[in-house]
Amino acid sequence: MNRLSNRTRGIAGAALVVVGAVLLFAGTIAFYAREQLIDQDAFADRAVEALEDDGVRHLVSRGIVVNLIDRGSTDLVAARPLLESVVDTVVGTQPFRRVFRAAARETNRVFFVRERGNALFDLGDASQIVQFALRSVSPRLAKEIPKDLEPQLLTLRRRDFAGTTLGIADDVRVLGILLPLLALAALAAGVAVSPDRRVGLLRAGVAVGATGALLAVTLLTLRARTLAGVIGEDEVTDEEVRDAVAGLLDAYLGDLVVWGLLLALLGLLVGAAAAALEPDAAELPTARLRRRLLERPPTRGGRAIRGAAALIVGIAVVLKPDPVRTGDRDCCRRLPRLPGNERVARAAPADRRDPCGGAADAKPGAGGGGPGERVRRGGARCARARGHGRRPRVTGAQVSATGACNGSAAYCDLRVNQAVFAGTHNSFSAADSPGWFISNQRRTIGRQLKDGIRLFLIDPHWGVEANDGRVRTDFEAEGRDRNRVAKGMPPQVLKAAERLTGRLGVRGTDGERDVWLCHTVCELGTTSMVDSLEVVRKFLDDNRGEVVILFIEPYVPPAEIAKTFKRADLDRYVTTLARDEPLPSLGQLVRRNRRVIVFTEKDADGTVPWYLDGFSFVQDTPLGATRRDQLSCKRERGTADSPLLMLNHRGDLFPPRLRANRPFQEKKFILSRAHRCARVNGLPVNLIAVDHYDQGDLIEAVEELNDERVAARSE
Repeated sequence: MNRLSNRTRGIAGAALVVVGAVLLFAGTIAFYAREQLIDQDAFADRAVEALEDDGVRHLVSRGIVVNLIDRGSTDLVAARPLLESVVDTVVGTQPFRRVFRAAARETNRVFFVRERGNALFDLGDASQIVQFALRSVSPRLAKEIPKDLEPQLLTLRRRDFAGTTLGIADDVRVLGILLPLLALAALAAGVAVSPDRRVGLLRAGVAVGATGALLAVTLLTLRARTLAGVIGEDEVTDEEVRDAVAGLLDAYLGDLVVWGLLLALLGLLVGAAAAALEPDAAELPTARLRRRLLERPPTRGGRAIRGAAALIVGIAVVLKPDPVRTGDRDCCRRLPRLPGNERVARAAPADRRDPCGGAADAKPGAGGGGPGERVRRGGARCARARGHGRRPRVTGAQVSATGACNGSAAYCDLRVNQAVFAGTHNSFSAADSPGWFISNQRRTIGRQLKDGIRLFLIDPHWGVEANDGRVRTDFEAEGRDRNRVAKGMPPQVLKAAERLTGRLGVRGTDGERDVWLCHTVCELGTTSMVDSLEVVRKFLDDNRGEVVILFIEPYVPPAEIAKTFKRADLDRYVTTLARDEPLPSLGQLVRRNRRVIVFTEKDADGTVPWYLDGFSFVQDTPLGATRRDQLSCKRERGTADSPLLMLNHRGDLFPPRLRANRPFQEKKFILSRAHRCARVNGLPVNLIAVDHYDQGDLIEAVEELNDERVAARSE
């Protein structure tokens, strides 16, 4: 009877220790959340601590700069590099930290305080700090910052969180105290009811240590898994967002990992102390545990338990993050995934991408692209290191499976000279790309593709990456000299270029020459042509019914253009058009899987068959208008029998200004001008090229024009 009683007490003691370990795991998390996350002061302190992290600080700086550009004067677009430098310095100051802390407190109240309504992670007072700092660098630019600017890094609406975070906060406030007390009570009871207190204490120590280790491992695994799936949007790359998220996780949860490790150490010390008191008592359960793990359990229940344990271990191994996915990339940065529209499916998971940013085995929908299309200094090195392996070709049957062409099945019957393509001038020159001093667009080529742009006007130049990381124009390789270029540039452009970068042209560098996308001179900003073409290729890989036109103003020979297309693996999609034959329909291009048309302003000498004489196929309207009433439908280049009509539809200003271009992009005005120019020239408008396309209704106007063409065919 006494033996049965001891056995029962042993089982009860072990069960209480297990219950205590479970309660300790949950209680530690609840207590930490109560004291460090729900508490306003602790939450705000950790937000300021996160600001110490370079990744967080960089992302906050970028958010403020984007707000400044969106709300401020258009001159701020050209001054973006200067703004980023000033704001990055400001973010590290004590006045900004006070503003940031106050914003964090407001954010905490939205999450966890019931009487609080909607709020923003609002840095309104930061505009005054930025103005003060910018005034010492450029008083003129400081005046362009709106006085009522309220940079918003995060919008929080009460309805999004009511019943979730508020309910959790109420529970955590209670459970954060109750669960740790219950855990201590259960562990103490487990020791008390054990027939051998030393064994009970050893069990409790092992349970506490295992709980702490499990907590630390769980948090580290979740951190790695979270970072592996992080992606960037718009003007921030995956790497930048990942660095910022890592900084936030470390600031808010790093101490919880430490708590777990301390629990593990405490359990180890308690277990060691219990074992030291009577080694035989400690050896008995240890030997029994080892035997039970290694021997086949005699009962079905035992075998089931061991099988479940093995399954859990297997799952943990499977879920272990891939070090290639989560580790640092010393070669390249991943491409960000950008929000799609109704035309584009969701992007492939981040963990399917290769270390240089491509989708290793992408699923349909991964549009590619992001800030600068991996535009960075050294992009060409990344391309060379990658080796540019060719991907398996996609069959025409696979391509036509979607049944749509440029977003609609109805457009498939339109010939190229009947369809309309929304386009961007100097497509590569994007404010969201690092290093552009003068930008014609805000969004990158990847985002432009997502938004519906299908015509890209690009300028390839020879450039050499200098020792300081800047790309210098190689005038000698291009067959032109610096003086001739300087004479052809507006004085204010030349002055800005030399003020920002020094003397134009290659000088004293051992860098390798490569093809870069630049506007006149690479010193004012540059994008790797290979990287940009890869973005287009990936978009076409994953959006099987899209047709794209590239119109090139070349400063490098056709053979080098062809090599660049091959390096980007975009040559698989190019098509050759015959000038004396009817142009194909979009559906025909899609079925052939030849969905890229390449026009060039010059040098179409026939050595590259798909490198088409642009102004043999295209006639365009004049440049130089600064107001809408100066736009003309007169033919500027091309011939009267060129089958495509392109509207140069923008304010030709320096710098290219957002506000000045908005009136050009009113839907009614675009439609009116397209109809008028079609009457004047005797053929429909096919290409519309603008600056700052996202400031108006270009995409909607182009869709309506295409719908008109479809309706006209059915009459």
